[in-house]
Amino acid sequence: MDYTWNKFKESRLNWGAVHSRQRKKHKRPGKTLKGRKIKNRQVGFRERAKTWLDVIAKAALVMIMGYGTFHGYRYVTTAPQFAVAHINFSGNERVGLPTLEKMAQPLLGQNIFQLDLQSITERFKDNPWIENVSAARQLPGGIRIKVQERTPFARIQLDKTYLMDHYGVLIVPDKKKHGTLPLITGVKVRGVKLGHEIPVAGIVPGLQAMHFMNQLGAFKDDPIQKFHMSSPRKLVFTTGNQGIDIYLAVDRIQEGFENLKIILDAMDSNLTGIHYIDLSFKDKVVVKQNRREPRRGIVHKI
Repeated sequence: MDYTWNKFKESRLNWGAVHSRQRKKHKRPGKTLKGRKIKNRQVGFRERAKTWLDVIAKAALVMIMGYGTFHGYRYVTTAPQFAVAHINFSGNERVGLPTLEKMAQPLLGQNIFQLDLQSITERFKDNPWIENVSAARQLPGGIRIKVQERTPFARIQLDKTYLMDHYGVLIVPDKKKHGTLPLITGVKVRGVKLGHEIPVAGIVPGLQAMHFMNQLGAFKDDPIQKFHMSSPRKLVFTTGNQGIDIYLAVDRIQEGFENLKIILDAMDSNLTGIHYIDLSFKDKVVVKQNRREPRRGIVHKI
């Protein structure tokens, strides 16, 4: 009896010792984890502090740069040395320097960096002689303006005789200084405005056709000097010496020009005694040779 009890008691005591050792083993890892947590918190705090310091440094840098930019901009836009003091012009021949200087007068004294160069060029285009303008800054206080003027290409008879460039833009009234330029007649238009293109179909193609016809050998000694719009669909070109008429249809100018080259080649470019060449028909050309018999002529089929 005593033996059994003692054995059972000893067994219980041993089982409790085992549980005690196990509890001790479980307690040791808990202390390690707690230490790691404290260490991780310290590392996380240092990282967050470093991040905040970086953010503060960058913000301070941005503020310093913004402050410098603001005061730099304020300096270059208000400093007296950057005020426009002189303007240089080039490219002008027909437009006098006093006229250009008067047009540029409002630019003097303005800050060179605040000038709108595009508006400057538009200001000078109000002059009908001026086709294009380019402007550039010359630091510290200068502006360089290059002018491209229109070239008179022909004269046109409206309410008075005007000069016109090859784009059909009216320039100024003719003061009888360009009498050698071709004359355009028969154009009917209202509201003449200098510096703008004539709103009549056929004028610009007619100017181009006249230019190319005068490049042909047949018109070397007798160039076309007159261009008449007999109707909205028909153009009449007249040479200066013999008064030979060339008829072209507005809607078939290119075709008529090609047919003219064929006819001139067949005639060896000899226009002596020719009254007119009518190129306004489709697929045929009429050449009138005798002025005394205007109803008779030679028809060439193309």
